[in-house]
Amino acid sequence: MIVFSLLLSVQCLLAPVQTPVAFPYVEPPCEYCAGRRTIDFAQSVGQSVLAPIAGRITFAGTVVDQGYVTIDPSPGTGYGPEVLITVGGLVIDANIVSGRNVQVGERIGVSNGLIHLSMRSIREGKSARYVDPTAYLGRRRPRVRLIPYSGFGARRAQIGLTCPASFGR
Repeated sequence: MIVFSLLLSVQCLLAPVQTPVAFPYVEPPCEYCAGRRTIDFAQSVGQSVLAPIAGRITFAGTVVDQGYVTIDPSPGTGYGPEVLITVGGLVIDANIVSGRNVQVGERIGVSNGLIHLSMRSIREGKSARYVDPTAYLGRRRPRVRLIPYSGFGARRAQIGLTCPASFGR
C-alpha cells in the first residue's frame, strides 16, 4: 500500500475548493476596462471553502450579497506586503473576522455557488493592479518511489505542490 503526505510549497496558493476552474482570468485591455479579474470555481452550495494562503485577514464581510475574505500573506510565504489575496462567493464562518490570522487550508466558510479567487499587487504611490492568480495555484506533484516486492520497508511517497510562478522573482 502506498501512503502519501502533502508538502506545501511556500510560493503556491492552495485552491480554495477542490473543483476545476470554471471561468479563467481575462486581462482587461486597460485599467478601467471590462475583464474578468478573478478565476472562478464552480462549487456546490454548502461545500467548505479554504484559505488559499496563510496570513492576516484584512477584510471579512459582505459586498452585494456575497461574502468576501481578503488575506494579507504572512512573512515567509514568498508574497511580501505588496500582495492581497481575496476569496469571494462564500458564506463566511463566524470566527473569520478582520485582524485574525489564518493558516493555509483552514476553513473560512462555505460555498454560496461560484467561488472567486483574485490577487492584487499593491505598489506604494500606484493604484492596485489585479494579477492572474492561475500561475500561482499549486498543482500536485507526486514523487515516485520504488516499493520492495515484499512491501516491507517502504517509505512514504510525498506529494508536493508546485506552481509555475512565484511572486517577486
